[in-house]
Parts: sequence; structure tokens; C-alpha cells
Amino acid sequence: MAIISDIEHVTIETSDVHCLNQIAARTLRNGDILAVFNEERFPIHHDTGQTRITRSKDGGKTWSVSKVVYPWSDVEGNWDCGICEMEDGTLIVNFTITAFFKRGQKHLQPSWAAGPLTEEWGDWTWSYRLRSWIGTYVVYSHDGGETWTEKPVACNVRPMKHAGCRLGCWQLPDGGLLMGLYGRMHGYEEEGEGETTRSFLIRSDDGGRNWEYYSTLAYDPANIIDYEEPAILRLKDGRLVCFMRTHVNPSSDAKNMVMTISEDDGFSWTPPKWTNIWGFPAELITLQDGRYLMVYGYRKPPYGVRGIISEDGVTWDVKDEFVIREGGVPGKSAEGKVASTLGFSAGGHKGGEVNWEHPGVYQHIGYPSIVKVPDGTCVALYHEWSEDEVPLQYVRCTRFRV
Repeated sequence: MAIISDIEHVTIETSDVHCLNQIAARTLRNGDILAVFNEERFPIHHDTGQTRITRSKDGGKTWSVSKVVYPWSDVEGNWDCGICEMEDGTLIVNFTITAFFKRGQKHLQPSWAAGPLTEEWGDWTWSYRLRSWIGTYVVYSHDGGETWTEKPVACNVRPMKHAGCRLGCWQLPDGGLLMGLYGRMHGYEEEGEGETTRSFLIRSDDGGRNWEYYSTLAYDPANIIDYEEPAILRLKDGRLVCFMRTHVNPSSDAKNMVMTISEDDGFSWTPPKWTNIWGFPAELITLQDGRYLMVYGYRKPPYGVRGIISEDGVTWDVKDEFVIREGGVPGKSAEGKVASTLGFSAGGHKGGEVNWEHPGVYQHIGYPSIVKVPDGTCVALYHEWSEDEVPLQYVRCTRFRV
């Protein structure tokens, strides 16, 4: 098992009224770390927010006040962003856009389940029912992230109907861009209609202006296993390795991660192989000494973020697992919180002690991203819940050496 040292936990940004989550980062060629994350429009996890960006010039010790990359509107939101620096210095940020309608006619009866209610946005109890994922989009910056294109470019994912992203793009040696996505061919949204999600790649050969379905990473024709949120790494020998989060239906119980390998720059992949590693989702990097590091969220007691090191990038074993950050689920809450408009039965909890065995919406911690900086320090970025009377998600990082 790897031993990590020089551990330092740093708060990146908090909000007094909104949850902050789903952070992803890359180290630029100049050594800066750029990180993009989602600002929810509500004090709950809702996936209708806006993408923000922050920068660290000192290896993750301090962070700039974030700025909006692509804003929300009355009828649109975006989340699950990722970032990539292309060879020519252009920055590209990808995210998923959702669109929805506020309810029209006033309902004859009060809302039967609790939902978001804020002075900023009013009553959005029914927004989940009137919401639809529109697709994955990209925006660009030609000045190091100071300004961004106003109109996002829609990514063609056909024949898929639905696609969500998790991390930024990867640029191949030939200049092509790959983006890892997950979605469904026949149905919209994340689940339903008897179809599980598959993971796949889309590719662009013109800097992200045009995209096309490129390859399938993993798919279960029996519609039992979900393969989601792919994380890709290029090994020293040129192969690509990809880890994916899994769920087994109809329970949606999270199972171990699977791994698949490509020997032709992502055009074809080996069948998914089950690992003995539980956790999700993941991201991987190459360390300065040539070894490989994977980090992932750990959403069961004691919660937090964990990591594993591999010598060759294809051999990974849970016996090598180590803890980067433990916790992230609040201990107490003064008010009841619900996971969705279905109310407490959907995984929320009533005011008082949060049960760590059944934390409901508060299990949503982690989503780590990992980068290394020029001095060899690793920086894992993630989100967790505050210990406020009404807990809010916020983004932070852990600096360490391996």
C-alpha cells in the first residue's frame, strides 16, 4: 500500500446559499491548475446550475475567486463540466445542458411533496417533472480562461438520444479530441424505459467544432448493468485504459468499477473487466516516476476520497487502496432535507442526526478530480457537505505526495 505524505486540506470555495459540486481540473502547460465546477441554483443538489472556473498558481494552496463560464437562465441550467487545454493553448470546457419549463397554471392543491423554494427562483417543486436533458455542449477560451465563447457548440452524439459527461476531453497525438460520455440510445434522462446506460466516446478532428460517435466503451445488451462516467488514461506504451462506474438494475445498487483497454487510440475496446475496487467515479493520472494513480469517491462509511497506485496501469488491486480524505457527510442537520420531489421516501431525512448508514441526499460526496503540479505534488479536488445547520456542498482539495 502506498503511503502518502505532506497532506494538506484546502477549501477552494463555499457559498452561503447554493451547493457547489462536481469539480474537475487540469494542470496547464504553464503550471497553473484550472478547475471548473457546478454552482447549483438551490441549496440542494439539483443539476440545474451553472459552470464556474477558478485558478491556482501555487499548486492548489490558494485559489482565485471563481467566475462564471456559462450561466444559468430561467429555462436552462448546466452541470457536470470538464476542462481540457489543447496543443494550441485553446481551452475547451464541456458540460451537460438541461432545459425545463416552470409550471404554468396554478395547481388546485398544495404541492404534495417538498421541493426547492427560494427567494431567488420561487417555487420549483415541479421542475424535475418538467425537465429534460438537452445534450452535451462545449465552449472555448482563447485567452487562458478569462473569456469564453457566448454560444455553446452542441456535440453530435447520434445515434444516442441522451448523453452526459463527467470529465474533460483528451487530445490524441494526432490532434483528435476524445470525449467520454454515457447515455442511452432509445430513452432520455438517466434511467427508465427499460434501457440501461452505456459509456461511449465521441471524437472531433477540428478542435471540437464538430463531433461524431466514435466507439462504445461498455454496454450491457441485457439491460441490467449501467456503465457510466468513464475516466481515460494514456499509458506509456500508447494504450488507453478506461475505468467506469457501474450499477446493477433494478435496484441501482453500486457495484465495483470495471476496466477496459484500447490498443488503437480508442477505436475499439476490450470487453469490460470487473475489478475488486468499489467506489465511484474515478480519474487517473501518470505520476512523475512513471507509475499511475487513480482516485475515486467512497460513498459508504466512513466516506471520503480514496486512491490506488498501479505500476503498469492495467494491474489494479484494492489491497493497495489508501485514504486521501475521510468524511464529508454532515453529522447533524437542523432541518429536514429531501432528495427529490418524491419526499423523504426518496432518500431524504428529517431534522436531527444524519444516519451515516442511510444518509439520503448527503451520500453525494466526492466526485474527485486529480492533477499533479511541476514539483510532483498531487492535488485531489472534490466536494463534500458543510456542518452548517442547513448543510451545503462545497469544493475543496487535498495536496499530498506519494
